[in-house]
Amino acid sequence: MKKAVIDSNKCDRSPFCPVKRVCPVKAITQKRRFLKAETPVIDQNACIGCGKCVRVCPHHAVKLV
Repeated sequence: MKKAVIDSNKCDRSPFCPVKRVCPVKAITQKRRFLKAETPVIDQNACIGCGKCVRVCPHHAVKLV
């Protein structure tokens, strides 16, 4: 089964990341401090490979592998 992965070199680390909001199983989390955030992290055990995160990432930082 394919799983989503995030390329941290392409990710802009926005605290308003749409990728984490669209995940139907809440497999994507992101540590934030005020207006700064880290690259989102995908829980590979929870990811169902639906591809919603791939479609909404404005920087094309997410792919299914």
